[in-house]
Amino acid sequence: MSADARLAELLAALDNAPDELHGDITPAVLALADLGWVAAPALLDHMLAASADTRLHAQRAFEGILMHDCGFVRGRGFVNRDDENRFRELWATQGGYAHDASQARRNLAVEAWRGWLKEHGHD
Repeated sequence: MSADARLAELLAALDNAPDELHGDITPAVLALADLGWVAAPALLDHMLAASADTRLHAQRAFEGILMHDCGFVRGRGFVNRDDENRFRELWATQGGYAHDASQARRNLAVEAWRGWLKEHGHD
């Protein structure tokens, strides 16, 4: 399966089978986070979806990519507090993003992230 086909498959399954204890996590959320930066532009599109669930799942996958880049290891957490602080600071300085914010605020945050992706060669 090509990388593009895999990405499309995961995006189509983004809201499927949420974890019973953590409804913001689905198998596709984890797999998209594992794909890394190649998935980020499409996740930004999904962070503007009409469905709040889709926006939340896309946010979690995007956060997962960024967290991994800052030193997060699934099942263990951040290797050190500085890495976690770097993630939190980056998230805040880029306008953050909240799936339940107003559409105008979501639009601004997504555009800020699009600019960041382009600046860092992830577009």
